[in-house]
Amino acid sequence: MDLVGTWRLDSAYFVAQKTGDRIDILGANPFGFFSLDPSGRMITIMTSDSHARENATGDIAELYRSMISYTGRVSIDGEKAVTHVDGAWDPGWVGTEQVRYASLNGNMLSLRSAPLRHPAFPDDEVVGYVNWEKEA
Repeated sequence: MDLVGTWRLDSAYFVAQKTGDRIDILGANPFGFFSLDPSGRMITIMTSDSHARENATGDIAELYRSMISYTGRVSIDGEKAVTHVDGAWDPGWVGTEQVRYASLNGNMLSLRSAPLRHPAFPDDEVVGYVNWEKEA
């Protein structure tokens, strides 16, 4: 699967495994880009929709929670893409491996996580989904 290039964020959400509840983690109209170069270096930034950022009123903690950004080397094996994180907005991600499962349909790339715990769903596991459209 060739993911080299630049991709524009289309959607980012979690789905609770028990209930099927969905939460758009960055709002209905998030902003972001994902870029993978031929050497395997990935960098991404995702932010909440402009309405949420405007309402943050400069609160650093709230602004921090309205974004995701990290970089690292990616290894791809079939549909499994593993980012070996060496820089991130959240220091807890540095040194981790972020595993995503990819599917490509034309110019649309869909990534999903394995089930994980998230504070928004304290009694359930969620699967994260991020969808990207390839830049021309």
